[in-house]
Amino acid sequence: MRKRILSLILLLLLLCAEAGASGVLDHAFTVLEEGNPFTERYNRLTGQNVQARMAQGAPYFWGAQEDHLFAKEPEYVVVPAWQNSPSYYKEGVLYFYGFDCVGFVKWVWKQTYGEAMPTRKTMYADTEHHLRNTAAGAGPLWDGAAELLQPGDLLLSENSHGGHHMALYAGTLRMYGYTAEEVPELAEELDTPLVIHCTTNAQIADRFDELIKHGLPKYHCATVTDGGVCVSLLVPDCEKVPGHVHQQNQDTRYYTLPDGTWLTVLSCDEIVEYCWYRTPLEPLTVE
Repeated sequence: MRKRILSLILLLLLLCAEAGASGVLDHAFTVLEEGNPFTERYNRLTGQNVQARMAQGAPYFWGAQEDHLFAKEPEYVVVPAWQNSPSYYKEGVLYFYGFDCVGFVKWVWKQTYGEAMPTRKTMYADTEHHLRNTAAGAGPLWDGAAELLQPGDLLLSENSHGGHHMALYAGTLRMYGYTAEEVPELAEELDTPLVIHCTTNAQIADRFDELIKHGLPKYHCATVTDGGVCVSLLVPDCEKVPGHVHQQNQDTRYYTLPDGTWLTVLSCDEIVEYCWYRTPLEPLTVE
């Protein structure tokens, strides 16, 4: 009990001090779905009142870089894809508009700091603000990273297939009050980094499939998304993760949290280049 109380105090101090009342997580969590356990625990432990802007959260949309997601808020916008993706999206087919991984981080950055995010190339070159990177030989991006990171630090990565990804550090399971007794499958991962990002996620896809079937008539013409904004766990080897489903030509590997939410994983085994980046900017002040 004493250890849990100390962990909760640490969370309160860390999230309030580092993320702040107008910080990264305050904005990022608004595009998770209603009732997301991380948002609820964040609010309970920090005293914030972050609410979901869209009932099902923000869906994934290949190539989306702007905030048209909110054009009809709280309703969703259905638009044709303007380009093919490597695995799923087809030009001209109708989908729910949302974010891709870069678009999500760009949007959070603009909301938090009030200016456009630097390009990926610029941030890779800005080694002064790297906390850890491939070139420094500091070891795997997940091992011991939580000791260096603050909520809102940015992960840039490239995999062995040439694909790029962006995600934001969101803390650890222990920081959100999870214990080995509550999540025994994750007992060894309580201090492993969590990220919030926009990515493939079959559970999110299933929620939007239900929205297509039972939601507003204008949604009935949409093709289901293959993911959206979610919190994921960094793991060195996805093959050891117990949950696995293949749909929309994508693999989702996950643990199941007590409320039924899937804690998906971001596997590090194919990442060949990365950096953890901390901006020197200060969050905007909320009046």
